[in-house]
Amino acid sequence: MKNRIKFCLAAVLMLSLLLTGCRKKMETPPEQTAAQPVNVQGEAGSAAADESEAVRLEDDYYDYVDQQILDQVEIPKDSSGWSYFYQLEKDSYDVLEGVLEDAVKNRKQAKPGSLEQKIADLYLTALDMKGREKAGFGQLKPYLDKLRNASDIDEYLKAVGNIYGDLGVNSILTVQWMEDMKDSSRYALYVDGADLGPGKETLEDKTQAKLMDQYQDYIRSTLEYTGMSRVEAEKAAADLMALQKDLAAGALPLSQQNDPDIIYNPYSMKDIKGLLPEGAADSYLSSAGLTDVDTLIVTQKTQMEKIGKYLTNNHLPVLKNYSIFCLVNDFAPYLTPEIRDNYQDWNNTQNGIKERKTDQKLASERTQNMLGFEFGRLYVEKRFSKEDKTAIEEMVRHILENYKKQIMGLDWMGEETKSAAIKKLDNMTLKIGYPDKWPNDYVKATITPVEKGGNLINNVISLTKAQNAVNREKVRKPVDKAEWGMTPQTVNAYYNPTGNEIVFPAAILQAPFYDADKDYASNLGGIGTVIAHEVSHAFDSSGSLYDENGNYHVWWTNEDRAKFRQLADQVVAYYEGQEGYKGRHVNGTQTLNENIADLGSMACITSIVGDDAESLKLVFEQFATIWAAKYTPESMIRRLNTDVHSPAKVRVNAVLSATDAFYKAYPEIKEGDAMYVAPQKRVKIW
Repeated sequence: MKNRIKFCLAAVLMLSLLLTGCRKKMETPPEQTAAQPVNVQGEAGSAAADESEAVRLEDDYYDYVDQQILDQVEIPKDSSGWSYFYQLEKDSYDVLEGVLEDAVKNRKQAKPGSLEQKIADLYLTALDMKGREKAGFGQLKPYLDKLRNASDIDEYLKAVGNIYGDLGVNSILTVQWMEDMKDSSRYALYVDGADLGPGKETLEDKTQAKLMDQYQDYIRSTLEYTGMSRVEAEKAAADLMALQKDLAAGALPLSQQNDPDIIYNPYSMKDIKGLLPEGAADSYLSSAGLTDVDTLIVTQKTQMEKIGKYLTNNHLPVLKNYSIFCLVNDFAPYLTPEIRDNYQDWNNTQNGIKERKTDQKLASERTQNMLGFEFGRLYVEKRFSKEDKTAIEEMVRHILENYKKQIMGLDWMGEETKSAAIKKLDNMTLKIGYPDKWPNDYVKATITPVEKGGNLINNVISLTKAQNAVNREKVRKPVDKAEWGMTPQTVNAYYNPTGNEIVFPAAILQAPFYDADKDYASNLGGIGTVIAHEVSHAFDSSGSLYDENGNYHVWWTNEDRAKFRQLADQVVAYYEGQEGYKGRHVNGTQTLNENIADLGSMACITSIVGDDAESLKLVFEQFATIWAAKYTPESMIRRLNTDVHSPAKVRVNAVLSATDAFYKAYPEIKEGDAMYVAPQKRVKIW
């Protein structure tokens, strides 16, 4: 449920660099000065400039642009894929690795409780394998004991409620504070379905039976670490798998998990008794410290009914084991080396990763992730300039103005709906680079050094409790619209419908997305398509149900909404025909919103460029470049099951084949070519 409120550019961004060469450049808007393209040694050469390239653009534009560089790289052994996203993310970690090293080197001079002290000692306890082994479950043990010792459903619900309240860990119920979809100025408590591990789609995929056997074995080994015998753990794991598969049958598919018409179901504490047993919600919420809640928003009604039937004393053993597993699984990266490695091995198995990450790499990554915004502030100081921020702001304004023209020119939408859409664009909030106000969630957390008996699990629990305490105070106040949902060092972007905001962290505002030394057309093909993609999410099948203030409110006329649905159905059918990986086709319904955003983005950007063929080529080449990627077979299959984005090659080829301007840039593409789609079959909405 955490991602349900935001529409991100990608689950994992896939980036590459493109040598543009010397081309005629399009005219830039008055406020933007075009920079000359430069050749950078080591960049991927454009296939367009290489007559010996085997792949024809008429057959596969993605391979035409990207194959040369992809042939030269290998997937790192400790990763599920390679891309320039991977490289940019690695670069971010490398930059902040220097911060870690400085903090460790100067830790004796650091003031107790300072950020420098917390960074150094959190990192050193992560590296202290003997200390982690000795600590065992540390301060997690009392929570495990409460689960084990629960003698009835009421005690069980109080135990899981307490775990959520203190640690934010969910299991049989997923509870989270988010903006109220119908009044985004306030927070509401959402109750989602159960933690389904690999997810509904994977649990129900018959071709993944072997992987699910491996998942069951992972559950078994995890439970053994909690003290169960092999025989006990095997039976418990089998029972847990049966439980998760049964609950998966009642879960919403990914395609429906962002639809407010389906997931916004308010229940009073009195009415919730129709879904859960008498007193169940009260026991859970009171133990979580949520005694003043009068309304719950249930997102998965059918699954909640199933959960309600399981909340009986007859099912107590499997529920206790389920929650024990979820708790240990959530904290596994911070526990003993053996438990951590077991967790890492399962992650590697499902993603086709060949090797474990080193102790040092894991310690660095976990430290940086736990203190995300704290490191983000330091990242911005080192890697982001005011000049870049100004340039991106100008491009965003240019794209928004053009998007208004696109909407006003639609022949299928009436004036009343157009007016409301323009109003939404006029009220859209832009967040670029980094937050104006930095969060300070961990100021009250205590990080105990190794020499004073500190260990990783206890330090992580201290950080977790500190953040949860901040969150408890925050949700009792009006929503702070200035908050960010991503750290500046994250290579991604998102649209938040309840904020009506588009957000671009600093790390994505660099080459190959944005390069101040490249021409405007290439930057439009890179960061420009990213910006327009996020803007388009305001008008996809889910985002379009929120108004200019971020409230779930249908601002369409009935006639226009019906026309939109017809066009969306055409997009679904078009993408259903796209092969994702070795005979497996894209799920057009699951990926609908992202596909609408991709198509709308390219329509907007090509409208800005106009008819200049050379500038259009720069846009298309850079667009193909930013999505260059290579993944293991296991990761590709998992993505098709669990990702709401189409695979990279589909994102490029399907979008371009449906874009009229693509044929203006490349008139050599004719009927019969793989990249050709007849004009009447080119899907478009915006």
